[in-house]
Amino acid sequence: MRFAEIAVDSPIGHGRTFSYEIPDHMMLQIGHMVLVPFGTQILQGIVFSLENSPSVDKTKFIIEITDPEPLLDQDRLDLVKWISGYYLCTLFEACALMIPPGIREYEAIWVYWNDSYEGDISNIKLSDYQLKILNYVKSRKKTRLSKLISNFGDKARTSVSHLIKMNILYRETLQKDPVAKPLFIEELLITDLGRELVNLDEFKSSVKQKNLLRYMNSIDLPAKASEIRKEYGYSVVKSLLNKKLLELKKNRVYRDPLRSYKYDNILPKDIDLTREQSEAVAIISEIMANPDSTPRAMLIHGVTGSGKTEVYLEAVKECVNKGKRAIILVPEIALTPQTIERFASNFKNEIAVVHSGLSIGERFDQWHKIREGNYNVVIGSRTALFSPQPNLGLVIIDEEHEWTYKQSDMPPRYHARDVAMQLAGITRCTVILGSASPDMQSFFRANNERYKFVQLNNRYTSGVQHSTSSDGRGLADVHVTDMRNELKEGNTSIFSRTLQASIEDTLSSDNQVILFLNRRGASSFSQCRSCGYVLKCKSCDVTVTFHKTQSRLICHYCNNRFKVPDRCSECNSGDFAYYGIGTQSVEDEVNKLFPLARCIRWDSDVSNNLSSHSEILEKFRSKEANVLVGTQILAKGHNLPGVTLVGAILADVGLNIPDFRSAERSFQLLCQVSGRAGRGDEKGKVIIQTYQPDHYSIVSASLQDYQRFFDIEAQYRKKFVYPPYSKIIKLFYQNTSDAFAEREALRMVDELKSEQHNWGLQNIDIIGPIPGFPSRVRGHYRWQVILKGENPRLLLDRIYLRSHQNSYGKTPKGWLIDVDPVFT
Repeated sequence: MRFAEIAVDSPIGHGRTFSYEIPDHMMLQIGHMVLVPFGTQILQGIVFSLENSPSVDKTKFIIEITDPEPLLDQDRLDLVKWISGYYLCTLFEACALMIPPGIREYEAIWVYWNDSYEGDISNIKLSDYQLKILNYVKSRKKTRLSKLISNFGDKARTSVSHLIKMNILYRETLQKDPVAKPLFIEELLITDLGRELVNLDEFKSSVKQKNLLRYMNSIDLPAKASEIRKEYGYSVVKSLLNKKLLELKKNRVYRDPLRSYKYDNILPKDIDLTREQSEAVAIISEIMANPDSTPRAMLIHGVTGSGKTEVYLEAVKECVNKGKRAIILVPEIALTPQTIERFASNFKNEIAVVHSGLSIGERFDQWHKIREGNYNVVIGSRTALFSPQPNLGLVIIDEEHEWTYKQSDMPPRYHARDVAMQLAGITRCTVILGSASPDMQSFFRANNERYKFVQLNNRYTSGVQHSTSSDGRGLADVHVTDMRNELKEGNTSIFSRTLQASIEDTLSSDNQVILFLNRRGASSFSQCRSCGYVLKCKSCDVTVTFHKTQSRLICHYCNNRFKVPDRCSECNSGDFAYYGIGTQSVEDEVNKLFPLARCIRWDSDVSNNLSSHSEILEKFRSKEANVLVGTQILAKGHNLPGVTLVGAILADVGLNIPDFRSAERSFQLLCQVSGRAGRGDEKGKVIIQTYQPDHYSIVSASLQDYQRFFDIEAQYRKKFVYPPYSKIIKLFYQNTSDAFAEREALRMVDELKSEQHNWGLQNIDIIGPIPGFPSRVRGHYRWQVILKGENPRLLLDRIYLRSHQNSYGKTPKGWLIDVDPVFT
């Protein structure tokens, strides 16, 4: 008898496999995806090991192998185990990052009103909560269990089970098939017999059949069956197939997201590196040449425009020349076309692209072609890290400071940078991190020699090095404008007088302007001028933003949209005022003050897919527009040589958010957006408008001095023991009842403090419970607890072992856990 340890697609246990018996006829391998019985369900699973004996007394048989080839190799399985253990998710949740997109099956549990129930519900003792659920289901006849949990909280599971036992409701589990499969196209060919008969007079057939056979005989290539059936008729084709005069073949077609990509007008292949760049490439080459050397990672801290991409290009060339392959990560899908363009000259037809903007079919086919070794380079967002790139030699994470490399909305809540480091330890590949404003954690690790460290201090133009302090193509000149003085001196415009004059000069010189504001919409909140009532989202504890172009109030958390009310719901007044600014109001101000300007806006209201991002960028690059207004997407590493002026409209946005990283994020955004100016032949200029001109993050950004910012911020982090001087785990709980959520949060803190005392873990801080920010989202009240210390997992693991007396543990019921959160 043979057995397999299988990670099953079930929420039970964050690190557990289950024993199954292998049927005698089954040729099972490690990494195969299988179907297995699990309780009353049939679930998918991944084989982790083959054993001679099971880990339990009673086992069930594996039903079938779902894919002929193993989906995960041993290196990926080792990475899965680390992700599951570190980020506290199930093994299968970690596997799901690495299997082909769209093949995961899902179960939908439906709850139905039982029309055949004969009892009198009014005589049954039910709680108000149970009656609400009952009435909800009855009014709809059926609903998903997940919908009930979303609307009524996690307790809905228990109430539904109770109502099912009473035969008032019943449930049904429906399996949802995989949404992605191989695509095949049917083609028709004429057979040898068909060629023999086509011109014979005695060939007995209809006119349509003869015409089709003659046409098929006249062409050399197969014909698409769908087109032939459309022109000649389904029955005609079927008849000729039955007579063996035509042959039908199915051919696999790969959906290629770059099929329409034009490789013309791309950068030259030969790159003249500066001394700084050459030194960086030499260090990378040394790491790649010595797979047993440590560290396996390098941080490139290069000023904006210093030519980090040229270093990446040379590093990938070195990697491919050694017979290895590379993965390149970018923080936004909007950057993918630009990155492809830069690499296409050296790796034509050798590039795969992976990101959420592709169709599920495209991602499915890209996964399979990558695994077959068709591409030397994979480019994409954070999910591209899990591509089955064989013989991986190099991982590049561009703009490594970006928070988008962290998956925060669903498990596993991983950070691509940290997963890449673990992947390097497993595969001995090299990892390059690049940024003009590195994450403080990365800079700290580089200073402590956990990463190799290289600085590019000068801007770059085709082999020419420009000093950041020179008058040539160095960093842009930065001016800070105190908006308090503007208001005192009578200027009520959202543009300072300095910025207005600079925009005028820039446009008259036929150059381009970027205006940055990290806030969408026209007005950030709406208020009744009679009673002071502020309009808020009905589902979230946030104000709604007025969007002028849609004439709607929109919640930026749940996307609920409301008509602008005629009357105040509190005092019935019709006198509403709109306060605050957003990108729409900036665009309006440009059009008002500069009527001849060609202004376009770039935020998620006008661009929600890759093609719209590309269209906006191309329009600006080709100078169809000379003013670009936008949110943080503008600061993501775009190379726009026509831009000589950047205006940060309100640098204070985000600076006072209750998060220990708010100053760091503000500094990074200002540095990055400032770097868009002066990347062409002319000197750039940046104007930062602020109400806090003396804040160290704004001063450091204006000086474009990362070391200065790091030194000041590090003092605060060290004093209050925040990362990189500690680690953080965030536990958060949500429920439709604020009182219930608060009680559960208080209970959790009591339990944590008890375990802290029992195990002598006073060096771990327990912060909270406190309401989340915002405190309510999509109808759910949110409470959170922060664990902070050198190793907060020690305390969390005590909770696991106390709540679940087994060796594999489970997240405390109803709680979500985020290890190393990017937002607290």
